[in-house]
Amino acid sequence: MIQQAQVELAKTFFEQSKKAFEQNHAAWRTVLASQKSIMESMRAAGVPFAVAADEFQKVIDFHEQQHKAALDFMTKMQADYAKTVAAKGK
Repeated sequence: MIQQAQVELAKTFFEQSKKAFEQNHAAWRTVLASQKSIMESMRAAGVPFAVAADEFQKVIDFHEQQHKAALDFMTKMQADYAKTVAAKGK
């Protein structure tokens, strides 16, 4: 039988995963918004455009992977929470 403490724990995990996703999304938005500054700083440091573009793409790819992982984890925690609540109601 599911206890109220288990429901609260599942809710806490979901809320924490949601906050982590929100933080990751904000970081993703910041990287995209600062694309011009990042590219200009690389170019000012003497990095050829093609290399700067490749390096920026690596940053984008990394953040995309992190964003997807955070979204997947949040979705899993939401499903776990819903399943726990449903099991408690039985």
